Amino acid sequence: MSEQLSSNPAPDPAPDPTPDPAPGPVLTLEGVHLQLSSDAGPVQILRGIDLTVKAGETVGVVGPSGSGKTSLLMVIAGLEKVTGGRITAAGMEISGLDEDSLARFRRDHVGIVFQNFHLVPTMSALENVALPLEFAGPGAGGEDAFGRARTELEAVGLGHRLGHYPGQLSGGEQQRVALARAFVTGPRILLADEPTGSLDQATGDGIIDLLFQLQVRVGTTLILVTHAPELASRCTRIVRLADGRIVDNKGGPDEG
Repeated sequence: MSEQLSSNPAPDPAPDPTPDPAPGPVLTLEGVHLQLSSDAGPVQILRGIDLTVKAGETVGVVGPSGSGKTSLLMVIAGLEKVTGGRITAAGMEISGLDEDSLARFRRDHVGIVFQNFHLVPTMSALENVALPLEFAGPGAGGEDAFGRARTELEAVGLGHRLGHYPGQLSGGEQQRVALARAFVTGPRILLADEPTGSLDQATGDGIIDLLFQLQVRVGTTLILVTHAPELASRCTRIVRLADGRIVDNKGGPDEG
């Protein structure tokens, strides 16, 4: 800062501003239950889940098959309706929203990466990544959807594959397109369900490195479901499920 060119004495410096409070939770689950119907009768999938996740946190969700890991992601995304409890995400209580409101919530706040990519086969890589921006409309950047999609594909190393269709891409390339699509809207919450489950070890390692790089760049909150302990250990917290309940919660605000 330049010196004051004045005959008047410089005023005393202003006191330091009050530090910003620690980031609040971006996601809170309170007593969440999920019950689904089956031929044999009702099945309890989630049994009273309590979980708080801070903005920017990375959470690895682990547990045996059938423990409720994917179902947990589904209720956070509003793709399954809870049968009890409350979920607050990105400042909204989503447990009671209707389908249209849940679709808007996902559009505006959530990115999802699936094990099997879920790209639209009749759309190019560029069109797949631009799709969520076009759904969002002009107010959310839809007016430059293809420009932003191009930038995101270049960020994942696919600037040379913009016009290729999913069937013309390798599995690793398809998952890179899926990552670009998930991050292009700058989501507050990124849900990843076994994102390397369909890939070989070397390709999967590259995808995970990229996932964490994008998470840091965007500052999004990451919730990652995985069977791999070494992958979960890259997160700042590990939540372990068994029989629809949290049985371990290492390093987070709910621990203890």
